[in-house]
Amino acid sequence: MAVIMGRAFASLVLASLFGAMTSGCTDSAKVSEAKTVAHAERLAKLADDDVEEVRRGLPQGAKSLGPAWDGKKDPLADPSLARRALDRVRDEVRDLAVAKSTFFALTDDKGTVLRSDQEPDHLAGKSLVLAYPALTQVLAGEAIETRGAMAETAGARTGGDEQWIAAAPVRDGQGTVRGIYASGWSMRRFAYHLEETLKHDITAEAFRAGDKHVKLPLVYVFVLAGSKVYGAPVTPLVNAETLEKLDLAAKTVGDVTFHQTIEIAGRGFGLAARRAPRMGADIGVAVLRSET
Repeated sequence: MAVIMGRAFASLVLASLFGAMTSGCTDSAKVSEAKTVAHAERLAKLADDDVEEVRRGLPQGAKSLGPAWDGKKDPLADPSLARRALDRVRDEVRDLAVAKSTFFALTDDKGTVLRSDQEPDHLAGKSLVLAYPALTQVLAGEAIETRGAMAETAGARTGGDEQWIAAAPVRDGQGTVRGIYASGWSMRRFAYHLEETLKHDITAEAFRAGDKHVKLPLVYVFVLAGSKVYGAPVTPLVNAETLEKLDLAAKTVGDVTFHQTIEIAGRGFGLAARRAPRMGADIGVAVLRSET
């Protein structure tokens, strides 16, 4: 009888401990959830601002590149000249100097890349219009933005990716379109940029509050593109796969900031997501946070 009572008591203690642990995890996730709302709203605005930098700067850069063709058939046939022209223009145009783009490229009048600012330059000699067909409109004289996928502009070696591209026509002094000036970013590299910004913000806030020994929470930032979810290159793929199952696109229509707690691989997170529509009507950001 004593043995049975002892076992019953032990079971009760274990159940109580488990309940306390579960409650603690839940409370922690709730704290994280509340904080992710402000994170998502801040990063959505930042993403919109990053798009505006490229929108403002790219036409100015294209205009600055145009005079290189005046009176010359192929002034940038030497790749080093094209690279110097790209660097010069980015230095001259402030919006481009601070842009979060992962590449800038200049093409000929067929859409083939003369040179990009990548090292090594995997884009040189590749057709941008083949990868992003909408860019044929730029060769016809129209500045546009589009999305697509190209191995040379991908931001990670594993997992899916796509890119947001902005492009403007480069015209010579007679107004003839001589090429495309294009810039943009991989969704996964852009997620990394937002994630690093968030970590910096959290650290700075802690220092302002007088915390000299900052213990960062675990945070992951994602870019939502339609039904797809893209995390930074080192983010566990299971995180993005889990978020894709939530159909965040449907939950963030309009000015809604969606939020909830969620468990991934046994760890509790707070989650918030919000649209960042200047990159595209179906574009947004999502944040996962777990207190450590």
